[in-house]
Amino acid sequence: MSFRPVSRFLIRHPVLVILSILALTAGLGSGMVRLRVDTDLTDDIPSTIPEKVFYDQVGKIFPADDFLLIALTHSKGVFTPEVLTQVKAWSDRIELLPGVKSVLSLSSASLIKGTQAGINIEPAMSEVPRTPEAVKAFKSTILSNDLTKTLVGKDGTSTALIITLKENLDTEPVPRYIIQVPELYRDDLASRLAGIPGLRRTYSGTSPDDRFELAAVYALDPHNGVKRGNVQILAVPTDEADGKELLASLVALVKEASGGSGSVHFVDKGIPFYDRISLALPLLENRIDGRIYISGSRAVSGIVTRLLVQDLSMLFPIVVLIIVVVLYLSFRSVRGVLLPLGNVILSVVWAMGLMGWLNQSISTATMVLPIILIAVGTAYTIHVINRYYEELGKIPDKKAAIEETVSRVALPVFLAGATTFIGFMSLAVSRIDALRMFGILSALGILFALVLSLTLTPAIMAVLRAPKKAVHRSPQAKGRLAGILGGLGDSVVRHPKMAVVLSLVILAFLAAFIPRVKFETNTINSFKKGSEVRTASEYLNKNFTGITVMTIIAGVGEDGAILEPSTLKAIDGLQARLEQLRIYKDKVIGPEDPNWVRGEDIVGGSQSIVTFIKGINKAFNNDDESFNKIPDEENPVPVTAEVYSYAGNRLVEKDSETNEVLASYEEGTDFSISDGAAVLDMGDYIRKVDLESGKATDLVPGRIYAGQLVFQYENSGKPENIEAFLDSPRKTANINVFIKTASSTLIGQIQREARAYIAKGFPAGVSADITGLSNLTLAVLRLLVESQISSVLASLIIVFLFISLLSRSLVEGFFSIIPLSASLLFNFGLMGLLNIPIDISTATIASIGIGVGIDYTLHFLERLKSYLCTLDYDEGVRATMETTGKGIFFNALAVAAGFSALMFSQLRGNFFMGLLLALIMVTSSTFAVTLLPALLKLARPKFLRREALKSVCEDDL
Repeated sequence: MSFRPVSRFLIRHPVLVILSILALTAGLGSGMVRLRVDTDLTDDIPSTIPEKVFYDQVGKIFPADDFLLIALTHSKGVFTPEVLTQVKAWSDRIELLPGVKSVLSLSSASLIKGTQAGINIEPAMSEVPRTPEAVKAFKSTILSNDLTKTLVGKDGTSTALIITLKENLDTEPVPRYIIQVPELYRDDLASRLAGIPGLRRTYSGTSPDDRFELAAVYALDPHNGVKRGNVQILAVPTDEADGKELLASLVALVKEASGGSGSVHFVDKGIPFYDRISLALPLLENRIDGRIYISGSRAVSGIVTRLLVQDLSMLFPIVVLIIVVVLYLSFRSVRGVLLPLGNVILSVVWAMGLMGWLNQSISTATMVLPIILIAVGTAYTIHVINRYYEELGKIPDKKAAIEETVSRVALPVFLAGATTFIGFMSLAVSRIDALRMFGILSALGILFALVLSLTLTPAIMAVLRAPKKAVHRSPQAKGRLAGILGGLGDSVVRHPKMAVVLSLVILAFLAAFIPRVKFETNTINSFKKGSEVRTASEYLNKNFTGITVMTIIAGVGEDGAILEPSTLKAIDGLQARLEQLRIYKDKVIGPEDPNWVRGEDIVGGSQSIVTFIKGINKAFNNDDESFNKIPDEENPVPVTAEVYSYAGNRLVEKDSETNEVLASYEEGTDFSISDGAAVLDMGDYIRKVDLESGKATDLVPGRIYAGQLVFQYENSGKPENIEAFLDSPRKTANINVFIKTASSTLIGQIQREARAYIAKGFPAGVSADITGLSNLTLAVLRLLVESQISSVLASLIIVFLFISLLSRSLVEGFFSIIPLSASLLFNFGLMGLLNIPIDISTATIASIGIGVGIDYTLHFLERLKSYLCTLDYDEGVRATMETTGKGIFFNALAVAAGFSALMFSQLRGNFFMGLLLALIMVTSSTFAVTLLPALLKLARPKFLRREALKSVCEDDL
C-alpha cells in the first residue's frame, strides 16, 4: 500500500488539513461539557446478570437507601448532658436537610413499651437528661435494648448518628448560579439580586444560617475557591425560570454592580452528600473534645468521586511534564516538544469529547484514559518527527522530505498502532460496561493519535520553516549506551542457554506466587493509610456494627406465611450463626473451629423482622424477658374483654365490664368439654374457657400471633420501621447483616456460611438468597475474572494471528509473543509476591501491556531480519542492539515514565496500575532483547534464514 498520494495531499493543502482538524476538535471536544463522574460500579453490571436481576427485583419491594454514619467521640464517654445535648441538636438539624429521610441517634431512637391496650412506641430520649440519676437511667435503658445499644461504641467514648438518604441523591441535578465578586460589592449585589425574576433564593453567606445552608445544601464556602478579596454568592433558580434569559440577566447585573470584575457560572451537577455534611458540621455547635468520624456508603462514593476529579487535575500536568522532559531530551527543540504533545492532547480531547457525546460517565476505570493516551500516544509523532529530521539530512527540500517521511513511516507507525489498538480493544469483550468503554475509547484514542501523527504533524511541518538544526536518533548513531547494549547482545548470543535458564529461573520463582494473586475489591483499602475516610471507616468498623451491609431476602409463596414460627426461627438462627463468625488469619470461622477464641468479630450485628417481633412480644407481655423470643406454634393469650358462665349445657358470654350478654353457645354444637374447659373453635384460633372461673384463654397459632404483633407496631405510629424488613403481603422478609470489613474475599466467605446455613436450616418452601451492594461487588469480581481471562487470551491470540499473517509465518508469530508472555508471567508473579490484588483498576494492565509491549519485539525482529541480509546471526544481533535496541530502551523508558505518573494518584488502585504498567514496559522490552535472541539462537527458525528473508532484503535494496 502506497501512502505517497496522502503525503502529497498534505503538502499541497496543509492549511485545509489544519483547519479541518481544528473544526473536528471543536465538535468532538464540546462533548466534554457533558461529562459526569459516576463511581457506582453497579451501574456497569449488565441487567441480565442474575445478581443484578435479583437486586433490581428486591429494590422494588425494599427500596435501597443510602446511608452515612457520623461518630462523635468524647473522652468522658457519651452519657453526659453535654454530649447528649449535641447529639439531639445535630440530629434535629441534619434531619431537616434536603435528601435526608431520617436520622437514627440516641435522641431519635424509639423504644417499644407495653401498655394495657397493647404497645406504644416512645422516643428513647424525650428530653435531654441533666441529673446524674437521669443520665444513669437513660444509659441503662439504651444499653439494655437490642435496637439502641448499637448506637454506642464498644470503647464507650463514642456514639453514632445513622443518616438514611434518598436513593441516588448524589447524582440528582441541582441547578444553581455561582457568582464571584469582590467582597466590597457583595451586600449591594445581594440586595439587587432579590429583584431578579426567576430566582427562588440567593445566599451571600453573611449570616450563620446562610453559611450553614450554603454548606449543608450546596457544599459551598463563600470564601473558598476564589482569589483573595473575592467571595461567592449562590443564586437558586425557580423550576419555571428560563435558563438562558436568567443567565443573561445575572451576567448583566453582576457586570454592572461589580464594574466588570465579577463572574457568573451555571452549574447543575449533583452534590455529594459527604461534601455537604463535611462542610456543614464545623458550623454546628461542638461540645465534644474528641474526633468526629464520617463514613458509610455515601462517604466512600463521595470521596472517590472527589478524588477522581482531583486526580484528573493533578495527574494530567504530571504526565505532561514527564513527556515534555522526554521529548526535549529527544529533540532539543520547541517544535520537537509541542508537535507530539499537541497531537496527543488533541487525541485526548477527541476521546473524552466522544465519551461525553456517548453519555458515558467518568468512572474509576475510565479516569486514567487521558494519562494512558498521553503516555502511549506520543510515540507515533516521535517516529514521524525523527524520520523527518533524518530525511532533512538527506533531502534539502522541506516538502520532499515531508513526502518521503510520510511515505516511509506510515506503515510502521500504522503497524505499531494496530497492535496497541488490538490490546485495548480486547477489553471490549468485558461484560463490565466501564471496562468495555475504557477499552473502546482507549483504542479509539490511540487511533486518533496515530491519524493525527500522520496528518496534522506533516501539515504543520509543511507550514513551518525547516529547522536549522535537526536532532534525531540515527539508526547508525553510536555512543556509550549503544556500546553497552551491543555488549549485552554479544553476551546473549554467546551464552544463549545461560540467558534462557536465567530467565526461566526468575520466571519460575515468580510463577510460584501466581496462585496467591487474588481478585479482590476493598473500597476502604483503595484509600491510602491515614486518609480521612479510611481512618473513619476503620474506627467505625472496630467500634460499631460495621459500615458494609449484606442483604438476605427470604421468601415464601403464600401470603402471610413468612410469619410462620418455623420460618422466623430459621431467620433467627441464621442471624445468630452469622453473628458468631470471626476472622482468624484471613479466614472466616465459626465456634466449631478450635481457633475461634483467637479470632476477631467480623459480623457486627444484624436486623430483620425477627428483631422487631421479639421486642414487641416482650413489650406486649409486660417487658417479661422470657417473652423476648419468637412466638411458639401455639400461644396462650388471656381474654380480658369477655367472661363466661356454664349451666345446663349452655355457655353464656358476657362483657367483662358491663356484664351484658354477648352470645350463648350450645354444647356439642358450638363447643366441646375437655379437662374441665369449654373448647370453642373461633376460626383462626381456639378459645378455652375454664368452666369453674369463667375466664378464657385464646390459643393463637404462631403465624397469626406474629401478625398481630406486627399489626400492633404498625398502629403505634412508625410503620416505616417495619416496612423496611417486611413486605405488605407478608411473603418476603429482608435481613440486613452488618459486616466489619469491605474485603470482597471475606464477604464471599461470609456468604458461603450464610448459604450453607440456609441450605440446611430453612424449612421446605422457604427460599432465601443474598443481594445488596456487597453481593453486586462479588458479581463484579466474577465478571473481572471472566474479563481478565478473556481479554488476555483474546489479545494474545489476535496479536499472534496479526503478526503471523503479516510475516506469513506461524513460527514467527509464536516467537513474537514469547517475550510478552514472559513479561505477563513476571507481572502476575510479582502481584502475588507483593499481595497486589486484581481489581477494577489493575484488571486492564495485561491488555494494555500486550498492546504496547509487543512493539518492542516487532521493532527488534524487523531490524534483525534486515541486518541478517548481510550479517551472520551473532553480528546481526549486536548491530540490532546497537541501533534499534537503543530506540527500544528510550521508548520503553519514556512510556514507563508516562505510566508512572499514575503512582501519584490518591487511590491505591491507580498507584498499582501505574507501577505495574511501567514494570511491564521494562520487562517486555528486556525480554525482547535478551530472552528472544537467545531462543532464536538455540532454535534457528526458518523465518530467519537467508532464503526466507529475500523479500526483506529486496526491500532494503
